[in-house]
Amino acid sequence: MARKSLNAGFTGDIEADERVSTKAKTVLAKAKDEAGMVAAHAVDHPTATGSAALTFGLLGLAVGYMLGTVTTARARRFL
Repeated sequence: MARKSLNAGFTGDIEADERVSTKAKTVLAKAKDEAGMVAAHAVDHPTATGSAALTFGLLGLAVGYMLGTVTTARARRFL
């Protein structure tokens, strides 16, 4: 369950303060909040988190292996 509600969509007037530093701080704060929510979800559901990490890791390994074998086959063909 999310610890903090998400802010999505247009919810009011545009703020007068349009400085880059202010926007950067806002974006950084929202990114930290999102990372905290992801970490809280990972703690709440360790099995799902581990399964997802294993699945993506194996998928990355398979894609890397296939790219490596295709590259090696092309190199041999041109020699």
